[in-house]
Amino acid sequence: MKKLVTLATLLQLGTASASVVAVMDTGTDISHKDLAPKAWTNKNEKEGSTTDLDGSGLPGDIHGWDFTENSAKVFNDKYNYLVNDDVKKFYTLYAKYETKTINATEFDWLKKAVENKAFMNQANFVGSYAHGTHVGGIAALNNPKAQVMSLKILPTVYQEYVAPEKREPVQLEFDFAPAITFDQFKEEVQKTAMSQVEEMIPLNGYLKFHKVDVVNQSFGIGFEQAVGFLHSGFVEAIKREPTQDELLEVLQIYYGTLLAVGPEMFKAAPDTLFVVAAGNDNSNNDALPDYPASIPAANKISVAATLGYSEIADFSNYGQKTVDVAAPGVAIQSTGPAQSYLHMSGTSQAAPFVTSAISLAKDINPALKAADIKNIILKTVDVKSWLKDKVTTSGIVNKARVQRAAELSKTMNVEVAITKARAEIADVATPKSFAKRLPGMNIKYRPLRPSLLVKMPAL
Repeated sequence: MKKLVTLATLLQLGTASASVVAVMDTGTDISHKDLAPKAWTNKNEKEGSTTDLDGSGLPGDIHGWDFTENSAKVFNDKYNYLVNDDVKKFYTLYAKYETKTINATEFDWLKKAVENKAFMNQANFVGSYAHGTHVGGIAALNNPKAQVMSLKILPTVYQEYVAPEKREPVQLEFDFAPAITFDQFKEEVQKTAMSQVEEMIPLNGYLKFHKVDVVNQSFGIGFEQAVGFLHSGFVEAIKREPTQDELLEVLQIYYGTLLAVGPEMFKAAPDTLFVVAAGNDNSNNDALPDYPASIPAANKISVAATLGYSEIADFSNYGQKTVDVAAPGVAIQSTGPAQSYLHMSGTSQAAPFVTSAISLAKDINPALKAADIKNIILKTVDVKSWLKDKVTTSGIVNKARVQRAAELSKTMNVEVAITKARAEIADVATPKSFAKRLPGMNIKYRPLRPSLLVKMPAL
C-alpha cells in the first residue's frame, strides 16, 4: 500500500539550500508580507548604486530589475488604489464561477460586472498589474527557503475607460508612405520574429549570470494574436487586404523563424529550467503554435491548466507533442499588490505551481541538475485518462511525489528514486462527483495572459 507522506513532512527532509526563482512578468510586489522574507537579494550590489558592482550590466539590481523602465525598483505601486473591494469581489466570484460553486445572486452580480465596460477595463488592468505578484506567490508557496527574483519585462500602464460617445473625434492622419511589396513584407516578418528571440537572449543571460535555478514565464503570444498583428501589419504596409494564401504564408514564415531560432534563447541559460504557460485560448499548440510555449528546448517545461486534479480547464491550451504537463490553474488564491490576496485562473497560475515544485526539489537536493529535475517532474505525474492526447505525459504534477523523489535521489540513481517515489506516494485525491452550474449561467470572459507584443529596451 502506498504511504501518504504530507507536504509538511517532506519539507523537513534533507538540508535545503536556497533555490533562486525568477519571475519574468509584470513585476512582483516583494513588499507583500508573504513575499518579503523570500525576496532574492543580490549581496554583490548596493541599493541605489549607479555603478554596476557585480558585472551583470545592471547597477543596483538588489532584488531584480524592471526592464520596462530600466530601473532597480522591481514593482511600481502607483496603481495599488485600483485593487479595490469590487475588483477583489469580481475575481472571487469568477473563481466560484469557474469551480461551479456560484449561486444565482452572485452570478447576477458577476454578469453585470462583465457587461460593465468601464469596470472591466479596471478589472482587466488589475489582472495584469497583479499578475507578477500573484504568480510569484504561487511559485514560492510552501517553500520558505525559495528566493524570488523579480524581472519586470511587461509594462503596466493604466488608461481610464472612455465611453465611445465621449471620445474625442479621431484626427485623420494620412499615410503617404508608398506600399511595400509582398516579398519585402515577408522579409520584415522574418526580422520581427528574429528580433523577438534576440530581445530575450540577454534577459536569459542575466539568469545565467545569477545562477537562477528556475524561471517562470507566464506570458506569450497566442496564435490568434499573431494572426491579428500580422494581418494589421500587412494592411498597413501593403495598403490592401491579404488573401488567405498570403496570410498563411506570412504565418508560416513567422512561426517557422521562431521555431528555428527560438531555442537559442533557452540556450542562453542552459542550467536554468524555464516553466512556460501553454496559453488560454483553448487551442491545440501542436496545430496552432504559441510563443514561447511551442519552442522546443531541453530545459523548458510547458504547462496546461486543470481544475484541481479533476478536469482540464475549459480555457487551457493543450498539445500532445508541445505541452509537457498539466497543473492546477483554476481559482488559485495567491498574493496581490497592496497586501491583498486574489483568486485568479489561467495557465499563468498552473505554470508557477510547477515552478514551486522545481524549487522545492532543488532545495531538498541541491546536487540535482536541471535535466534531473525536469525528469522527476515529468515522470512523477498523476496520470489521467482525460489528459491523454492533451499533454505529453498525460498527467498532472504531483508535488509530494516530486519532493519524495528529490529526497531519495540523494542516495540513489534518479530513475530509481522516481520509481520508488511512485510506489510510495499516492495520487492526489479527486472528488467523486463534480459540481454543475445552474442552466443559463454562462458569461463571456476568459483569463488574460500578458502579451509579449511589446518592444523591450536593450539590456
